[in-house]
Amino acid sequence: MRLPSAYLFSIFALLVSFNFIARAEIGAPAFHTFDMESGITHVTVSDIAEDKYGFLWLASQSGIDKFDGYTFRNFGMWGDDKSTGLQTLSVLQLEASPDGDYIWVGTFSGLSRLNVDTEKFKHYSLPVSSPSSKQVINRIKTTSDGTLWIVSERNVYRYYEKNDSIELVSYLPDTTSTLTDIELIGNTLYVTSTSGLYKLDAIKNSLVLVAYEGVNFTRLVSAERSRFWLGTSTHGICLFNPNVEPEPITKQCTSEIQGLSDNSVTDILLQRNGDLWVATERGLNLLKAHSPYTVLHFPISDKDSGDERVSSLYQTKSGLVVVGTKDDGFAISNPELSNFYTTEVGGGRIIGSMASFKENKVWVANEKGLWIYDTVNKTYEGPFTSNNAQKSDNKASDKITSTFYDSNNDTLWVTTRSGLAKLNRETSRLEIEGLQGKSGYSINIDTQGDIWFGGYSDGVFVYRPSERRVIQQWPLSLTTRILFENDESAWLSTVTGLHLANKLTGELTSISDYTDKITDSTVVTWVSRSERGGYWVGTQADGLYFVTKNNDDLSTITVTQITPESRLSKVSIGAIVEDDEYGLWISTIEGITYLAPDLSTLYHYGAENGALSKGYYIGSVATTQNNTILFGGAEGLTQFVPSEVANVKWSPAVHLTKVETVSRDEQNGTSVQQRLNLGEKIELTHNNIALSIKFAATDFMNANELRYAYKLVDFENSWRFTDFKTRVATYTNLEPGRYRFTVKAINQENVWSSDEAQLEVIVIPPWWDEPIWRGALVLSILFIISSVIWLRISALKKRSAELALKVEEKTRDLEAMIEKLTHLSTQDSLTGLKNRRYFTQRANAEWQEFKRHGRTFSLLIVDIDFFKNINDEYGHHVGDEVLVKIAKTLEKNLRESDVIARWGGEEFLILLPSLNIQEAYWVAEKLRKCVSEQTIESHPHSIKVTITCGVADIKDYDSVDACIHAVDKKLYMGKESGRNAVVK
Repeated sequence: MRLPSAYLFSIFALLVSFNFIARAEIGAPAFHTFDMESGITHVTVSDIAEDKYGFLWLASQSGIDKFDGYTFRNFGMWGDDKSTGLQTLSVLQLEASPDGDYIWVGTFSGLSRLNVDTEKFKHYSLPVSSPSSKQVINRIKTTSDGTLWIVSERNVYRYYEKNDSIELVSYLPDTTSTLTDIELIGNTLYVTSTSGLYKLDAIKNSLVLVAYEGVNFTRLVSAERSRFWLGTSTHGICLFNPNVEPEPITKQCTSEIQGLSDNSVTDILLQRNGDLWVATERGLNLLKAHSPYTVLHFPISDKDSGDERVSSLYQTKSGLVVVGTKDDGFAISNPELSNFYTTEVGGGRIIGSMASFKENKVWVANEKGLWIYDTVNKTYEGPFTSNNAQKSDNKASDKITSTFYDSNNDTLWVTTRSGLAKLNRETSRLEIEGLQGKSGYSINIDTQGDIWFGGYSDGVFVYRPSERRVIQQWPLSLTTRILFENDESAWLSTVTGLHLANKLTGELTSISDYTDKITDSTVVTWVSRSERGGYWVGTQADGLYFVTKNNDDLSTITVTQITPESRLSKVSIGAIVEDDEYGLWISTIEGITYLAPDLSTLYHYGAENGALSKGYYIGSVATTQNNTILFGGAEGLTQFVPSEVANVKWSPAVHLTKVETVSRDEQNGTSVQQRLNLGEKIELTHNNIALSIKFAATDFMNANELRYAYKLVDFENSWRFTDFKTRVATYTNLEPGRYRFTVKAINQENVWSSDEAQLEVIVIPPWWDEPIWRGALVLSILFIISSVIWLRISALKKRSAELALKVEEKTRDLEAMIEKLTHLSTQDSLTGLKNRRYFTQRANAEWQEFKRHGRTFSLLIVDIDFFKNINDEYGHHVGDEVLVKIAKTLEKNLRESDVIARWGGEEFLILLPSLNIQEAYWVAEKLRKCVSEQTIESHPHSIKVTITCGVADIKDYDSVDACIHAVDKKLYMGKESGRNAVVK
């Protein structure tokens, strides 16, 4: 449909008067930044490497840092032991060995190699070409043939693994120049310098100038068809073909003239898909494979991209791009996940509402006004309203809350904080048409042209524009969406449930009358029709539902919650769009979620995918004819085409990061902590009284969203779970034998990592516990015992009769005394219940069972309400009688396995084995009701008593005392709230 000429003229006049037609910027891949606050020891990251475990190693002016996704471990200068560190702090270069077992380190003072498992350094002395040669390492690189090359000032070195030595291969005679990089192209070794491009004459072992004498080259990277990329300090990045006559350097290069952020190139990264990342002194650039002269600029932090001095680039085995800077630490991005494009519109970030227009365009409302956004060309036109416009009674210049484009009448309707408005074609401004003073939130137009206006708090109105009057109204709370069921009825999603309204009869029906899954207390944020034959219903932190019914019979409504255990049940859903494959694209406060057609597989897209990190607004959504979906939020709008979104399988590797033991020093009785080498197997002795294993998954983009499960096979039967904050497993006093420790990770979509870490743990028994020595020891003991018995047997026979009588008598007396003392020491003398001492012993025993086997238990603390008033009013003898009767009531209503003790005064503490907090809550409620329904007779008084209970589950605490302290606080919460209550 074409716009009328008058409408086109008004838009043109508006654009001329504003002199503003802008092109939107496509959102860039999101970078996760790490700086000093993240734990890195220095802001300058000069180089990056990756070891065999997938952990990152970062070179800086403070040594090297190992990063496992959570923590940084620094290796600085050596101390008394040179194998523990470096000779100097400033590290220039890093290079991992092909197998990832070692990290080569280049500094201002020479070359070192770090063993990843032992974390020990070996230092190498470089042969010099002249007495003035220094040990500054400019470049370390492993070429495609597996050879390790070292470039140090003017010298080229090669490492020979066979004899673990460094050999000088060649050097640059020009003392005014320095070598900068090295690369094997075909069979030729090329070397860049600050004064031109060289190659190595393999016969003479000399460097021969190839081209561009006097040009300062910084980097050299192999390209396709024997070509290579050259980074320069003055001409940008250049593509060189050694097989053709070189043209002038300016004709070979992409520089600031072509859009590069700076001519000084500091590093180059060629991706697997052919895209080229270029680091410069003023930002990060991307040259697309199909168009090397098209330069895209990607900021990696909140700073202006022109202020970001990028120093190094690296791509991990999993495809992540790691960017080191000179001033701001480093950043990580996954280009494969950048499927979403996010942009501001007209300088406005807060996209509160959108509406589909035509020709793949949408209407967009933000804090700057109303705009037309072209999803194909990424351009926008407007604004069609101005926040600075003079307000009047017939102008809607306040906040736009929702939009709707009526394609039948070519009219744009909006709701505002001041009422219902539409776009005036002559003035190109919004003017109030009805519902003056009513604040709107949602809008829709039925087939008869009546406008359904969902308000913030005044209810839902049906407004008839032809008669300029309201024909129906329902007093509902904030209405988030209006979906038509037929010509006269509509579904209304509100903050107080889901309703069906009929504009002819005025009837309003709540779905809560037919289901207990969506009630009047459910905040419903979305409702839309599904091609599956039902309705999708989104809520705020109550989950996603699919609703079906038979024709118009509401009594047949069926409500099914989708993926109730997923993150969708814990977040606010903004909008739902069903694609052609019946998959769901769902905007939430945490990003965008895709629910596959099987309705069980979930994919979450956050900032690392180009989506908004702060999430999206309720109802801010639009779709276009070319299947583009747009969601709006507080940081702009995000657009994507579902068929172009790549669902990358989440499968990070899980590795052990630290293994430590605590050993007993038998000579002085102290404990010694020891860090073990990382590997596949460790051996412990009987002196190792504790084993600690720390672990991490190499998911650098979402590390803080992961959970872990671990188990020591043959020691424990069930998995133990922990979050990213406590990634450590500890075991004490393991019996001799073989065990296997296994740990795996799980993300927020409840997907387990396919790669898990394992460690074989062998506990070696002491020498005296070997079978042969145990047998010899047993035989020796038996022989000695037999000899003693044989020697003493005659004497024992003579006295056996007399002693037997005395022993029998004394034994009876002793057993009676022990039984009496035990009873007295564990019983409360007044109530007959167990006392604090006995309870503490039982609670500690249950705690040990919980730690060893995971068997939970709960604690209740019970306090008699206003007991002091009973003592003061009736006397302490009545108070004692009340205590005794309450104790009997509590004890009578507990299981035999439960433990109740008088904790002190009028307080009782109860231990409930094997019950979780909800089950314990039910027990507490039962006790409270039994006491409140009881009347205590103490002649001549009849006394009504109530109790207050606190409930806690041991799973939430790290000790019995902590749990008791928590349940005591909950008791006082119950007292402060009015008593006669149970608080969990």
